[in-house]
Parts: sequence; C-alpha cells; structure tokens
Amino acid sequence: MKTTLLDPERQFLGCVMQVRLTGARRLLAGMRADDFGSPIAARVLHLVIELTGAGHAPTPMAVLDHARERTVTEPRSGGVDRLHSLGLWIVETYTDGPILPPPYYGAWLKAVVLKNAYRRAVREHAARLVQAVEDDSPTDILRHQLDDTERLDDLWRRYREAGGDDEPTARLEVAA
Repeated sequence: MKTTLLDPERQFLGCVMQVRLTGARRLLAGMRADDFGSPIAARVLHLVIELTGAGHAPTPMAVLDHARERTVTEPRSGGVDRLHSLGLWIVETYTDGPILPPPYYGAWLKAVVLKNAYRRAVREHAARLVQAVEDDSPTDILRHQLDDTERLDDLWRRYREAGGDDEPTARLEVAA
C-alpha cells in the first residue's frame, strides 16, 4: 500500500489539485503552509496558495511550473534533482488522491490536517514549557510562555471553522 493513501496532508493536496479555481480557493481558505508537518507538503501548499492567489487553478502541471520558476537550476545547485523529486511527489500525490468528489472529501481532510497541526502546536508549546522549567527560567518568563497561546488559539479557531469536532458521520455518509 502506498503511504500517500494514509497521509491526510497529501490527500488534502490531492483534492486541491483536482478541483477548479473556485473550489481550490474554498478548500484553501484559512490554510497556511506551516499547518503541515511535512516540509515537502508545506512547500507544495505554499506554491498552491500562490497559484490560486494569482488566479490559476492548482493543477499538477501548474504547481510544477510554478516550482520551476522558484527553483535555482544552475549546474551544481542540486535544483534540477530537487525539482525532479518534487515533480514525482506532486504526480504521486495527485494520482493517489481521494476518489470521492474532492470538495466533499477535501473539507473533511482540511479539518483533519488542522487537527493534526493543532496537536503538533500543543506538543511544541508543552515542550517549550517543560524546557523552560528544566532550565530554571524565572517565574515571570514561565508565566509569559504559558500565556503565549496565540498560535494555538488561531489553529483552534481555524480547525473549528473547518468543521473540526463535528460528528464525522454528519459530513461523510455511506451511499446506499
């Protein structure tokens, strides 16, 4: 089994690359590249956001062409190899994308991606707190770090707006 099928970030990007510009904009609303845990998925999402912002549908070829414009391909830069690897990753993500209608499945995947981003952000916040305590940081610094939840609050809001914590069966129904 291909791991693409089990990766919500890649499945979400596969959905986005399968829809027209209006659908892509709807799916991308509230998404940011740093919501993704995978660096390559974050890069592709960034490219997709730029494309849709410029009024282009994020088809796999458009995403790759946009990446080509942004990649240094001088000899010895390694850019040609990175671009080739990125192209293969984009094609695999697109071809292994969901078989359900993308807008239907994409909204659910968006909530899954944001939930995972929120959980990673909570873990990182907790790790910073633990590190500060272990480093015997002054109490006022601990209090500041404890209260520094702007990113967590933003992710939680976007997760909820994407339909997070709704009953999944309310959005994904089995066809009779």
